Amino acid sequence: MTTEQSVNAKARDLAIKQVSFPQNLAPATVTYSTYGHLLITGAEDTIRLAAAQLSGMASITLLATDPISNTDTDHLQRAIDASPELKVHTAKLSQIKGFLGQFQVTIDHQGNNENFAKIAQNKNCFDLILNLGQESLFTTDLTPAGYFHVSPESSTFSEVIEELPNYIGEFEKPRYFQINNDICAHSNRGQTGCTRCLDVCPADAITSFKDLIEINPHMCHGAGGCATACPTGAISYALPQPVMLHNYLHRLISTYQNNGGTAPTILIHDHEVGAEIIANQPELLSDNVLPVSLEEVAAAGQESWLVSLASGAQQVLLLDTPNVPDMVRDLLKRELKTTHAMLEGLGYSTEQIKLITQDDLPNAQAASSYRTIPTISVVTETNKREALFVALEHLTEHGETANQDSIALPAGAPFGQVNVNSSSCTLCLSCVAVCPTQSLTDGGEMPALNFREQSCVQCGMCESACPENAIELVTQLNLKAERAIPVQIHTDEAFECISCGKPFAPKRTVDKMIEKLSSHRFFQGDAIQRLKMCEDCRVNDIYTDLTANPEKQLEL
Repeated sequence: MTTEQSVNAKARDLAIKQVSFPQNLAPATVTYSTYGHLLITGAEDTIRLAAAQLSGMASITLLATDPISNTDTDHLQRAIDASPELKVHTAKLSQIKGFLGQFQVTIDHQGNNENFAKIAQNKNCFDLILNLGQESLFTTDLTPAGYFHVSPESSTFSEVIEELPNYIGEFEKPRYFQINNDICAHSNRGQTGCTRCLDVCPADAITSFKDLIEINPHMCHGAGGCATACPTGAISYALPQPVMLHNYLHRLISTYQNNGGTAPTILIHDHEVGAEIIANQPELLSDNVLPVSLEEVAAAGQESWLVSLASGAQQVLLLDTPNVPDMVRDLLKRELKTTHAMLEGLGYSTEQIKLITQDDLPNAQAASSYRTIPTISVVTETNKREALFVALEHLTEHGETANQDSIALPAGAPFGQVNVNSSSCTLCLSCVAVCPTQSLTDGGEMPALNFREQSCVQCGMCESACPENAIELVTQLNLKAERAIPVQIHTDEAFECISCGKPFAPKRTVDKMIEKLSSHRFFQGDAIQRLKMCEDCRVNDIYTDLTANPEKQLEL
């Protein structure tokens, strides 16, 4: 061990000892209530034999879903003799949904979809499901609590059989997420925008209901993908809260450096498989690597990675393990692709933030060639977007941008510009009405459209809502300071009321209305002039005309 390695090892040990990980003193929880009503599915012989090994369950229901697994005569006789008191049901499964204590199983019964728990046990649902069949009953990467899919030949089969009776009673688990629909970019006024969280949930715990995103806390496994994918911070991880995590990362790095440590590297890993690897094989870690154990590796997203670099870390490593769902792994790779484009554009190495496996750990040592920058003050912003841009501003200030105004980002990145075709836009402000982040705003008394690029998440709702197809989205990271302030991107002269002279609408909008309504029967003759009047004068003109010509009331 060199002197530098010895100093780094001591600095790391002191930092880990002196900086405590943030804990929620009273974290929100969700409760499961179960009574022990178990459904076993699979081949008839295996489910009979499994039922015979179980005791302590409130009820056991057998549903044959697979062909007989072994046609040996002696084997079949043992299966028949096992659990003779239990009826074996045979039916086609139509749907299974739910979780521990609330599994709803629907079967095709005489041509109709029926509640199987009602038929078999006169219950509304099953509490637990033991699936001994070949195929999973769920298509999600992460299956619900209370569902066990295991082969009778598996080494874990006996363990599952032994554990099942312990799943009777009330159980609690953390409520992993907080959601703020006020800043969600999913949907508005019938337009659908961002679907990132829906696309990445490996447990299918997220749904869209009446234009709002909902997370079922009983289905949620806390994989973290939705919080990492959410561009506005509408979904945030609660264990710990992001601002507490950023504070911890800053203190951990600072303490390590204050104790003489150099080239700090943050290693983010999950609290199960990743933590076990590090606990059992600490020699895999270089002395400058500071492990940070989170509920899941995706619990820290792009803003946390960049905050770490701005706080003095030379490198941020994400430990990929076999238990990371494929959907979450793919998400991390997409987020890294966007982050790498940012780093490269700012003059940093893409190696400074990367996804690694256990085999890469021995080589996980920050290169001395990485840019060293001053440490930012603690990032206290609670809003994800603002925290990310605070870190980006610091990295931009100390990076090398080659005098460029923007950085091109991969398609789908939640950063960018809104371009408006001024010859097509009528300033109807449909885009403003649907914009979920208020990055698009009106000009107040002036007919204008303003845009704050830093708030735009490229959800596409403005583009979909525009009746003139005048909006185009451009994915980029604007490096200019003006991205943080509203900038006028389109304006028009105001049309003045022909009656009172009050400006009441953009001229292009009035011209468009006249063009489209000139053939309408309500706007023939002098009536077309009402489109050139403000709302008050238009009403007065209508009533004046009805008073002078009472017969026109019959046309209304």
